[in-house]
Amino acid sequence: MEPDHPRLADQFSRPQSRRDVLKLGAALAAGGVLAPLLAACARPSPTASGTRRITVLGIGGDQMAEPALKQVYDDFSALHPGVEWDIRALTGGGPEWDRLARAAIAAGEPVDLVFINGQQVRGWIRDGLLADLTADAEMSTILERVPQQYHLGGLDEAAVRALPLAFTRGVDTTGLYYNRALLDRAGVEVPRTFDGLRASVDPLAAIGVAPLVHCSGDVFFNQMLVTWVLPMVAERTGDPIEFAERTVRGDIGYDSPEWIEALQAIADLRASGVLMDGSGATDYATMQQLLLQGQVAMTYQGTWLLPQLQAGSPTGDFDLHVAPPPMIEGASRPRPILAWTGVALPTEPGPSRDSVYAFLEYASRPEVDADIVRGLQVYSPMRESNVGIEDEVAQEFLPMFDDAITPLDWIWEPEITAELDSQVQGLVRGDTDPRAAGRAVQAVAAELRASGRSYHP
Repeated sequence: MEPDHPRLADQFSRPQSRRDVLKLGAALAAGGVLAPLLAACARPSPTASGTRRITVLGIGGDQMAEPALKQVYDDFSALHPGVEWDIRALTGGGPEWDRLARAAIAAGEPVDLVFINGQQVRGWIRDGLLADLTADAEMSTILERVPQQYHLGGLDEAAVRALPLAFTRGVDTTGLYYNRALLDRAGVEVPRTFDGLRASVDPLAAIGVAPLVHCSGDVFFNQMLVTWVLPMVAERTGDPIEFAERTVRGDIGYDSPEWIEALQAIADLRASGVLMDGSGATDYATMQQLLLQGQVAMTYQGTWLLPQLQAGSPTGDFDLHVAPPPMIEGASRPRPILAWTGVALPTEPGPSRDSVYAFLEYASRPEVDADIVRGLQVYSPMRESNVGIEDEVAQEFLPMFDDAITPLDWIWEPEITAELDSQVQGLVRGDTDPRAAGRAVQAVAAELRASGRSYHP
């Protein structure tokens, strides 16, 4: 989605960033013109005379292979002589990353900074592994720059334990991808509600196309169907985040009327013909091919899918766009999710925490954040930075961030997530019913509480 090199026109037309100033300053300093001034402005940390290694537990990929990210590391090191980076891109994701990162900390590795998926934050809080960012005065500026909707804590506490930046590859949300060419051929409007989805079944079937596919065969994507529907059910009577908190505390059961209604809405997508037959066994890659081949008109997915679809090879008319997630009956607004990998600090301070504070302050500066968005073409939690998003379809996602919220599956225990994934797959396949699914999840919650592993024993 992003070019290998910025357009030449951009180099002459865009405002000069701090990065540009640093480059100019370095060139002039080499000639001895501004060396005294730069030395005064750089403000190196008090220990600049010694080497300070910052050890980072990352998530996949080589940070230094991305020019926009490498530039931030290099620019910061230019301002803080003596800083060295030990960036450990842990292999795998999800449970594998969690296992490796926990092992490094348990082994006493001098970890200074962690890049953590928001879904894992509460598990780390439960096990006492993440520091309270609000307790550190040095973090106050960073916390003020990142909007509060992106501050993630847990367990009914006001503390903030993690938050995203463009530097951590930004934030993602969800929407309805659709092939406008197919909808137009069938005479179907872009569905804004579940009624609209149901109304699309017969017209699309008349041209040999299924309305919607979901990759339920990759079981961990099934949580997305819950986080699509449940917030709209809960918001009819209150705040969806508070509803999820009350469920974790045990005040509301996973077999409550609200939960059953949400699970029923998912089951009805299959029963009404909205969901393509076979979605229960469809994996992520096949889902993409079905859309590219014109066998299905729509899919509910995240911003992370866009580059893959745009790099694909359609076999027919393909006019890709995205719309807000369709609403259930009685909903006041759609509720896309806010998914991200963010920065967190281990409870046990590493040897270079002061340098980490300085680095996070630098990486969160508006001009630096905006440069990263332009370079990576990711969405920043800082709205002003997103003027750098260039792709027209990617721009269609931007208004969806206004209504987006923390995914509810980040609030309950990972064991609950795993059971929900399995039960929702059963609903998509037609192998279970909403009440049985709710009872199965409630049984897991009861077991967690009895064993002391619940977030609220």
